[in-house]
Amino acid sequence: MSVKPGDIYSAEISQVGSAADLDIEGPAVPTGHVVRLTSMYVIDLTTVNRSLRLGYSRGGTAHWFKRGNAGASSFGIGLDGDLILVEGEKPIGRVESAPSDDSCVLIARGEYLC
Repeated sequence: MSVKPGDIYSAEISQVGSAADLDIEGPAVPTGHVVRLTSMYVIDLTTVNRSLRLGYSRGGTAHWFKRGNAGASSFGIGLDGDLILVEGEKPIGRVESAPSDDSCVLIARGEYLC
């Protein structure tokens, strides 16, 4: 994969809940590259006020930096600032105790810095 600074990193991953914690992960940053995510959301499109998490995965280990309930009239939570990811890291989201058949999605957008 050949990318140049300014190329867009974009992921929209959908999964269905199964009454357990549902982890959704985006694609890993390619070897030798750095990405700045400017927007990142985890959303349960079916049920409001779910408990959700945002983070990143490095070497298979999850590092969570935001956890909260979406709110009585909301479906998701989002990134408050930029997130820098280096080669091999992946953006991840979790819907805690995702109800069976709930439609859940992780959205991550940014740009390659190198």
